[in-house]
Amino acid sequence: MKPEREKDSLGELLNRLVTKGVLINADVIISVAGIPLIGVKLGAAIASIETMLEYGLFEELDKNTRAWQLEHRKTGPLLQENEDVEFQFYGSYFQQSHPIWKYCFTYVTNRRIFGWNKAFNIILFEIPLTAIRMLDIGKGIYQDEERDELRLTLVNDEKLYLHSGDLIGLYDKICKLIPESSTGKLISCK
Repeated sequence: MKPEREKDSLGELLNRLVTKGVLINADVIISVAGIPLIGVKLGAAIASIETMLEYGLFEELDKNTRAWQLEHRKTGPLLQENEDVEFQFYGSYFQQSHPIWKYCFTYVTNRRIFGWNKAFNIILFEIPLTAIRMLDIGKGIYQDEERDELRLTLVNDEKLYLHSGDLIGLYDKICKLIPESSTGKLISCK
């Protein structure tokens, strides 16, 4: 390999480091008064994983990592017995108790509405359908722009706001799924 010099910039250095890689070998001997005391042999390969795999480095680690990921990756949240997913979407939600819009996969089942974080396999919020008192679509402000949001008012007067690409479909599905509450009153779908 011949030394090349195109441009002296950090970008060029990083590009070369990632695409071609750097191999460093160093032998260090520490001596006092001409007497060798400590010897260190260093070897390092620095490159992107793709480049390292191309040159045959880290093949076993990459194979084991990918196998573990496939084995442990969850493709969906655990559902309760006799629970069926009726509607699902990737969107955002906002709760009064945590006043910031967060993104997640939202599921509407025949029993509840819940938000699920796929990366950590955790339920972020969960609302039983029987806890919904009122449901409507209204205007809200997000990042200084007005947009439609699905507003759910719960029996304890808490509010949950949902946003998706298909708010009308989400609204219709929830209205069809909500049964009479334990008090015998029907939900108000405005």
